[in-house]
Amino acid sequence: MLFPYTYVPHSMEKMQEFIDFIFFEVWCKAPGNEYGIHLFEPLDSLYHIINELNRKDFSGKLKDGAGKWFYESLNEIFNEFKTLNRAEIDEYCQYYQMNNQIEELCSNNHEASPVQYANLNSSKDELNKKLADFFSKLYSSGFFELSFVAKTLGSNLSSYYNDFVKVNNLGYCPFCGLLPIDSEFDPTREAFDHYLPKSKYPFNSVNLKNLAPSCYKCNSSNKKDKDPLHDKSGNRRKAFYPFSDKNIDLQLTVNMLSNDWVNLAPDHFQIIISSSSHSDEVETWNDLFQIGKRYSAKCCHNTGGKYWLSRIFEESLNYNLSIKGMLDAEIKSAETAPWINSQFLQKAFLEGCERVGLFQDQLIQ
Repeated sequence: MLFPYTYVPHSMEKMQEFIDFIFFEVWCKAPGNEYGIHLFEPLDSLYHIINELNRKDFSGKLKDGAGKWFYESLNEIFNEFKTLNRAEIDEYCQYYQMNNQIEELCSNNHEASPVQYANLNSSKDELNKKLADFFSKLYSSGFFELSFVAKTLGSNLSSYYNDFVKVNNLGYCPFCGLLPIDSEFDPTREAFDHYLPKSKYPFNSVNLKNLAPSCYKCNSSNKKDKDPLHDKSGNRRKAFYPFSDKNIDLQLTVNMLSNDWVNLAPDHFQIIISSSSHSDEVETWNDLFQIGKRYSAKCCHNTGGKYWLSRIFEESLNYNLSIKGMLDAEIKSAETAPWINSQFLQKAFLEGCERVGLFQDQLIQ
């Protein structure tokens, strides 16, 4: 990750607050209780929503859709929890708490062990299926976008996105730096990536600390549902926490492996990304988003390396500068605004070209 996001406290945190209450105060207390809307009374804002769903259900107005799915799921999972003993409930509570410690999980803190659906109590297959259905659909179901739910929340995900990018306003995807991120002025918005995939990890699908906007290439084409916390062999690993307050000391080096400047190809470059303090996280980042391959591709693209080279040669004439003078100007510009137009990569590319003597007069002529 090139730079971390700043976490933005927001009224949409109520999504997780609601689910916390449902889990601990309703489901985990199911044994000995009868299901009813009275169980939600201690949390007034949630009770207002459940009461509205109940009213619509009794009046026959609760048709198929997000509201009906949510309302019925709460009751169905409650009934499954009624069959659990205290030790089994305590185990699920522990799983829930651990999976919402996003920062600790990313740091591979040995006191926080992530739990996947496959790790849940294997003797409770029906409950696990219902939990998987609920938490995998919860974010995208549209429930929190229903008008009366959004009114109770005081906001919606689109408003949260706009507030988020007003604070995180560098304008580019922090996971790759290659593509811009929609601003609050755009008619569209980037998708929130479930950093710990909701298809693998229960209980955190509406936790804002697990929701990080990323460009479509990072989210849909590269990361998909890859697991930041485990490698392909299932071994635990460290991953960048998207909202870390720690400095990410990345060093990017582009080594030129060919002097065929006209027909640049990805295998002409060696991309080295290192960090004195986050070497494990860098390895995970590269695996999740195919960073090295994407940076190599950019370096030989018409909008990347080929354009960066042409600017040196052509603009040196336009500005009546020496090749060296133009090169220094481009590198200085990249250092001033590294995230604009992938200038952090442009700088490393041009420095790599300079190291092999591309800008010496005899090679330019």
